[in-house]
Amino acid sequence: MRKLSGSCLCNKVQIEVPDDFEYMGNCHCSECRKFTGSDYSSVGGISSDKFRFIAGEEFVTIYPKSAETELAFCRCCGSSLFSHKLKTHKHNIRLGILDDVPTHKPSFHIFTASKAPWNEITDDLKQFEKGPVKS
Repeated sequence: MRKLSGSCLCNKVQIEVPDDFEYMGNCHCSECRKFTGSDYSSVGGISSDKFRFIAGEEFVTIYPKSAETELAFCRCCGSSLFSHKLKTHKHNIRLGILDDVPTHKPSFHIFTASKAPWNEITDDLKQFEKGPVKS
């Protein structure tokens, strides 16, 4: 399986994940906007046991956003790195930290009902006003 590397802006934190994201999408919720400082966050979700630090784990600060989600960022440069979903054991990697190009690309938008008012979604990807329907 091909591996993808990623890093923060200062390159102190380095990660590796397999190129087999379970999903890739764009989240428009207000919390992702605040965490990333952008109008939405592009993420790729993988099982937490497939996530690996290559270097710099000691430079990662964890913010406990809720009982279900931890947010991780580099305490040196401030780069938003990932969210860790504690109940589902998933890591949502911020796609912008990847140094390699993944095989797939985002296929949906979530929380479009709370998107930034200036952001106009102009692609044909599936949109969900809230989160995707879980089966």
